Amino acid sequence: MRPELRNRLVLGSGMGLVALLGILVDLMRESHQALLALGLVGMAAGCREFARLARQSVAAEVQLAPMMTIGLLMVLEAHLHRTFTISPDHPWLFAFLFRAPEEPVITLLLAVGLLWVVLVQMLRHATERFFANVGATMLGMLYLGVALNLLERLALLDTPQNFNRGTQLILLFLAATKLGDVAAFFGGRALGRHKMAPRISPGKTWEGFACSFVGSISGVYLFQWLLGAFGPHAPFDAWWKPAVWALILGPLGVAGDLAESCMKRDAAVKDSGDSLPGFGGFLDILDALILAAPLAYLLALVL
Repeated sequence: MRPELRNRLVLGSGMGLVALLGILVDLMRESHQALLALGLVGMAAGCREFARLARQSVAAEVQLAPMMTIGLLMVLEAHLHRTFTISPDHPWLFAFLFRAPEEPVITLLLAVGLLWVVLVQMLRHATERFFANVGATMLGMLYLGVALNLLERLALLDTPQNFNRGTQLILLFLAATKLGDVAAFFGGRALGRHKMAPRISPGKTWEGFACSFVGSISGVYLFQWLLGAFGPHAPFDAWWKPAVWALILGPLGVAGDLAESCMKRDAAVKDSGDSLPGFGGFLDILDALILAAPLAYLLALVL
């Protein structure tokens, strides 16, 4: 077995186990603390790697401080908006940001981020690479911040009948995107003949893409059954809903993978980082989740 594949199997299994244990802890405690911690770690690590890619791609002076700060606040906003209780002892700004669902908190955070980035750009670089510097920094806020904010909100989509439904949906979301990704990888290695997007990712094949549906659907139905068998409620109440969930989110996981491949090819690097042997960087793990997150939240509202 090649060292890269061995590292992928060992490290991938370990990270999957950590994520699964975190979700199980949240399910048992009826809380969302573990998912919040995972979201914050993913945001911080993802921002660093995104900044690295952008600097190598367009030679942009990406401002890591505002991108990471606003991104972390977007994750916290999703968590605190539903769970925070205001008391007179809290600072006025903190109380304002999280006091009511009708406040446009995300819009305000992005606006503050834009103000921060533009002011720093003018003070440090004036007109030099204005579009590249500001645009790349704001893209990082949107690319990671919006997706992880929506995933944290998805984790909080509980119901009076099933307080753990949001956490269960996160588990099914990971099953649809990541197990589809795993099935595509191994299916493509074994059966791949026809290139899917050679200009973006030469390793992607249509055969691997077909296998991703098998991984997504099987994984979603497996965890739907386990949650119903060992818990009081399963997240979906009809047999066809997990199929819709998997058939929509599975391909979007592949699209997210291809989107990150575009960034890496533009930056002329193989991986987003070198912190995870066999995978590359944290963005190489998060990529399948990014584009699928908005549709997952929407589906959770209607299914």
